[in-house]
Amino acid sequence: MSVKSSKGKRFGWGNAYPISMDDKIAERNVFYRSGLQLENSKKETKLKAMNISYQISLTSYNASSMEYKNEQISAEGTYDGETGVICMVGCKYQTSANESMDCEILVHVEFSATNSKDYIEGRIQSTREKSSPLYFESLSFSAVPYYSQKESIWRMDMEIIMALISNTLVCIFVGYQILHMKKNPSVFPYISLVMLAVLTLGRTIPLMLNFEVLFLSKQNTQRLLLGGWLEMHEVIVRGVTMVAFLLQFRLLQLVWSARLADKNQKASWIAEKKALYVSLPLYIAGGLIALFLNWKINNKFNDGMGSTSFYGHQHSVLVDLRSYAGLVLDCFLFPQIIFNIFLNSREKALSSFFYMGTTLVRLIPHAYDLYREHYYFDDLDWSYMYAEKAADFFSTAWDVIIPLGGLFLAATIYLQQRNGGRCFLPKKFKEPEVYEKLSMADNA
Repeated sequence: MSVKSSKGKRFGWGNAYPISMDDKIAERNVFYRSGLQLENSKKETKLKAMNISYQISLTSYNASSMEYKNEQISAEGTYDGETGVICMVGCKYQTSANESMDCEILVHVEFSATNSKDYIEGRIQSTREKSSPLYFESLSFSAVPYYSQKESIWRMDMEIIMALISNTLVCIFVGYQILHMKKNPSVFPYISLVMLAVLTLGRTIPLMLNFEVLFLSKQNTQRLLLGGWLEMHEVIVRGVTMVAFLLQFRLLQLVWSARLADKNQKASWIAEKKALYVSLPLYIAGGLIALFLNWKINNKFNDGMGSTSFYGHQHSVLVDLRSYAGLVLDCFLFPQIIFNIFLNSREKALSSFFYMGTTLVRLIPHAYDLYREHYYFDDLDWSYMYAEKAADFFSTAWDVIIPLGGLFLAATIYLQQRNGGRCFLPKKFKEPEVYEKLSMADNA
């Protein structure tokens, strides 16, 4: 089951199984089995209430220290056969020095009798005063019944195929751009090295961080549910990702080598430096904002959750920076636009197939995330094989803003390559065009 704070922030995951129902010992299983048994009991005996007890296990993962923390809650209460609601009082074993028990916990669970969805919802809350060191903010959780796991596995299979297709398309688009440059050698000076560096670094991140580190919190669960099936598909996706990186690096190498070989491209180098001077401060400022938000979130968590509870999950700086890197990659055309403005170029340096195709590959995950949020259960992060939450900014707002921004950048490149790098600027900024064309001609 997925565990979130009252503010909707995900802290961890867990599982639960019934211990007893009235005078019967329940089979060790998860929520859904007891839900079915309770429904059967309600139909057979028309009971309005039933005594029930549960064992709940909650796990959080601290991505900063790469450590897990597990909490066990034993709860007992009553099940209302009319509404399908369980209300329980729970006790949580404390791992502090005094090793005490916190028994001032309420657990509320809603089965499908009142929940029209095919999963289980509930909340865990402390009845203590906020000043108590054992107090924690209310948590909500959602549990996937095992009878719904086939749908989740089908979704994961589909997402792996989508990731494979996405990386394959990247290889095709980059390969097409390489062919475009070889057929038109004159376009080399008009391609931004900063843009190519951003794309290459974007392909490097998954390979540098390594899939085992990125998905450390999900490996054990994946092996338990899927065996070697998932690992085999991840190896295939990783292989295609490596090919995409090598092609992207080759593209960067070709442009860099052409620039170094031609000593008469002074205007291109000047425009490149100016593009770097504009882009780099913006990238650094964005990274600092991400770090500041991470620090602010951590302070709120530490103030509100208390250090003794498992909810003191540290929001990972690496996760924030990786998400920000995904945003930078979504806007990969920005350095090329700035470069075109300073160079005032109208050369078709980038193949339409390359920049439009790459833009779509970056934007489709956001469209899919919107679809997934509406038509699939809010699964755990470890189950996301495509459009991962840690790989970019994903939310309803970002899933609209980023695609619109990406399409705007692609449209700007199209206009620049058709009407000139400064086509959308006021007329007084277009005057240096003749001079720059002559300068480039003299250098040639």
